[in-house]
Amino acid sequence: MAQKKKASGGSRTAVKPANRGATRPQAVARATAPVAVAASTTGPLPLGSSLSIREVGERAAQLKALFAAGSAVVDARKLESVDTAGLQLLLAAAAAARRRGLTLKLLGAGSLNTGAADALGLAEHLAATAEILS
Repeated sequence: MAQKKKASGGSRTAVKPANRGATRPQAVARATAPVAVAASTTGPLPLGSSLSIREVGERAAQLKALFAAGSAVVDARKLESVDTAGLQLLLAAAAAARRRGLTLKLLGAGSLNTGAADALGLAEHLAATAEILS
């Protein structure tokens, strides 16, 4: 039997499962959906307008599926903001792609080297590990 527990700071309630080892089917379905979508597409993986710590978990799963499908092309043309976690993901993805015999290709990512990557001193490293295409 589930117990309802009042969440701090609001009127929402959290449901605590009676069996802590049980997984909820809904959570599993949501967690695997982005991977299935990325694996089924044939074009470049779109990064969207932001690549921050909020998005890196989902993007990492999508990149893993992309590499498993034999592709390493990412569309960064709409990317407007990237933080340190986003740059870490791109560097790790480039290394993962190389281990699979692929080269990570970042379409429309020319501004990465003059923006956040440059500010953090990672522009040269990113350019050495990934193919940045304007």
